[in-house]
Amino acid sequence: MATPSPRFHLWETSRKTKDRQTRTVIAKLKRDPRGPTGAALAAGAARGARGARILGDDAGSRLARILENGYAVSIEPVFDPSAPMRGARGPLRDLAAGAAGGRAPLGRATRSEGLVEIRVGPGTDPKTLARHLAGMGDVEYAFLPPVRHLFGTRTKTTRPDPLSSRQWAHGAIRLGHARAARGFNDASGITVAVVDSGIDTGHPDLKAAIKEYRNVLAGEGDRDDIGHGTHVAGIIAAGFRNGLGISGVCAARILALKALPHDDDHWSAKAYYRALRYVIGRAHVLNLSLGGDKDPAEIDILRDVIDSGVVVVAAMGNEYEDGNPVEYPAAMPTVCAVGATDQLDHRASFSNTGRHIDVVAPGVQILSTTPTHKYDEPERNYAAWDGTSMAAPHVAAAAALVLAKYPGSTPAQVIARLTSSADRVAGKKKGDRGYGAGRLNCQAALA
Repeated sequence: MATPSPRFHLWETSRKTKDRQTRTVIAKLKRDPRGPTGAALAAGAARGARGARILGDDAGSRLARILENGYAVSIEPVFDPSAPMRGARGPLRDLAAGAAGGRAPLGRATRSEGLVEIRVGPGTDPKTLARHLAGMGDVEYAFLPPVRHLFGTRTKTTRPDPLSSRQWAHGAIRLGHARAARGFNDASGITVAVVDSGIDTGHPDLKAAIKEYRNVLAGEGDRDDIGHGTHVAGIIAAGFRNGLGISGVCAARILALKALPHDDDHWSAKAYYRALRYVIGRAHVLNLSLGGDKDPAEIDILRDVIDSGVVVVAAMGNEYEDGNPVEYPAAMPTVCAVGATDQLDHRASFSNTGRHIDVVAPGVQILSTTPTHKYDEPERNYAAWDGTSMAAPHVAAAAALVLAKYPGSTPAQVIARLTSSADRVAGKKKGDRGYGAGRLNCQAALA
């Protein structure tokens, strides 16, 4: 969420200023099914007009001339065409082998093929260049990529004692009853990806849960200097019965991807897109406790992620009292959009509402892990935070539990099970714009 200063301040619940003016344009080249893949076209454009002409691509050639004429300082494909996606469980499972050869198998292509990042040259207005590119018949879309903001806020009154008995949310979502049921599977064989501000790999309550940590941000260290990603990861999978502070909702392994910079002047849409697509073939669930304006490239990439069999869970946003904007990616129809509730099952005052909301989960005074090293806030090891950022990982972890019990379920089937089993909040009908299907109930979802 943008705030009066350009840095990320997670403790603000609204974007009170406009996002900074970006000097980057994202464009997607259209692809002839009989020709090279979109990734190959993007690579040709990046090599200049001659490279595009060799591929027989008029759009790439015109794009390259923008570079040669000084309107852009660089044009690069968002995804490396020589590095195909890993095998996936869904409709994209056959793509990896064909992508390596520059052509998609059986004429099929991913939606995120053909994306290029254009760094705008001095003296060129980015919006004007984006409009010019969008008007080219061989360009599907061109736009200025919006920054993604995190939806977590430190609870103003915190109690630093790291006791699992303070995790009121577990009772609200009937987690104890779910664990006590015969045949309960803690999801230790499931991987949940967290694209966020990073993770404290040295936190004693998280060490055993981390499967892989990847920093996709060039020029920024691996540490989680914001703390948001560490807090989200703890809600999902902090150690259970390990004699330490808290426990996560499940025992899934965490694929942590650092894609949100400490300073939003260093925001990189390309790095964020790469983090999203890296999830394909590596995780079963993706948690996105972030959001912002509509981003066509993000939508294309997340459709690929979902087609690969990954359940995508996203936070609704914390800006109800500041205009209640529609936040993406939560507003995507195939994404599970999560709002926040308090200890009385009331919608949190900050939690955005809308027709696209699927379910709500606890998001007020949520105790979880925070970095053990110095970071933006004083509370180390554990702290209670507020936000739809805290609600979403409860649902992501519940999705992991559903997949553990019902392997082979599609993302749509998992979301349907979570919503159909949710508890209707008193006085609210299912489908309410503030509560969706109701509050998450793990016991019912696993019944």
